Amino acid sequence: MAPLSSLSFGLFEKPPEIMQNRRYAFICGLHRSGTTLIARTLARHPMVSGFRDTGTIEDEGQFLQSVLPLETAFGGVGRFGFDPRAHMTDESQWNTPECARKILAEWTRYWDTTKPVLLEKTPGNLLRMRLLAKLFDPAYFIVVTRHPVATALATMKWTEGNLFSLISHWVHCYRIARADGAFVSHVHWVSYEQFIADPDAELSCISGFLGLETFSDWNLRLRDENAAYFDLWRTCYLGDTERAIEQLPPERPRSLLTRLRERLTRDARERALPVHRKRENRRNFHDALDAVALHEPAISEFGYSFNDLSRKPRLT
Repeated sequence: MAPLSSLSFGLFEKPPEIMQNRRYAFICGLHRSGTTLIARTLARHPMVSGFRDTGTIEDEGQFLQSVLPLETAFGGVGRFGFDPRAHMTDESQWNTPECARKILAEWTRYWDTTKPVLLEKTPGNLLRMRLLAKLFDPAYFIVVTRHPVATALATMKWTEGNLFSLISHWVHCYRIARADGAFVSHVHWVSYEQFIADPDAELSCISGFLGLETFSDWNLRLRDENAAYFDLWRTCYLGDTERAIEQLPPERPRSLLTRLRERLTRDARERALPVHRKRENRRNFHDALDAVALHEPAISEFGYSFNDLSRKPRLT
């Protein structure tokens, strides 16, 4: 397929050189992983043009084009990756010059095409790198991770998903992205934790990856928001690792007085329990236990751990 720079003249009625030597940068990562923070920060660089003030959710590129399906078509936040159709490769039906022209035409309305790096951010990019690499040449992918505990608990505000499902979705999507990364030329991984801890160093690495000149006037004021989610995790989700599940006795005939005594005893015992073991929260507690038991090896592949929440992975 010809590079998009050679396709753009008739479409935009601009001189061919206006789109030559442009690099397309795609921010990839699940919802609430830090993609918006990194995208908006990079867009401050004088050589980068991103989307802003578009009137769409988080200025995401998925809402500014009419070719590729929205994430909601595949289940939306916290679920889209489970739908096989959300994983788009070079074999996708959308891998055509016509699709490339139309998407570029729609996005170019919001980009300053005099800048050498054109930036777009959509969470679903995580599963579309192989397709986007064919549609846009050259394409650079910045994959953002964040601890699955923080990502899942932050995402629960936006979805009906449960903790176990959200952490499983995290593992599923990032494993696909890691495999897809072997098929594209330019991929850079960055963790939210390392970005917050040393943003200047991470931005320097990303700038070098994108071939940008040195820039230091980022004017950042960052705060690590993981701590609040980790406290919530310890309080309401995984206060201990005892896996025993209460076995409910079979129903038996009892007098009203006996049932009342049993109810009062049960309520007194319930009040003495820690938050994570209270009846209304027990489902969350067991979801957390199961997620840790099943997914600890998987998240350790990405430098994370349920047992050491403070770990800040450095990814490449």
